[in-house]
Amino acid sequence: MSRTSEQQGALVIFWGLVSPLRLRVTTDLEGWPIIQGRVGQLEWHEPTTVAVYSRSMRMLAKLAQIPGLRRHQIGDTEFRLLLPLDGMHDKDQLRGVSRLLRLRTRRILTEPQKAALVAGQKRFQSHNQSPQSGA
Repeated sequence: MSRTSEQQGALVIFWGLVSPLRLRVTTDLEGWPIIQGRVGQLEWHEPTTVAVYSRSMRMLAKLAQIPGLRRHQIGDTEFRLLLPLDGMHDKDQLRGVSRLLRLRTRRILTEPQKAALVAGQKRFQSHNQSPQSGA
């Protein structure tokens, strides 16, 4: 599925907002950027706003304590909050949301891990062994 120019622009802006936190950005079925977590997810809403979505109603009270979050949609079993990001330089609110929702992060390999990975690839290269027919 190809993305529209609006979705591609949203992906670039969204990734730029969350890149200092090393969050793993993927796209949903429609092509919009999203960060999934164990308890909820962070979604693209507007260029200066992200949406916080969760089905865990217990998280609503904890998330409501974060300054700047405002209620958008609240149902019986799920909720959606909005977090404006226009004036945040330190991204403390976003960091708090990511910890509460337990959002997935990108892994960064250290130099010893990279060396072990390269050594492991060389060690496990397949040798084309043809089956010998012993008749």
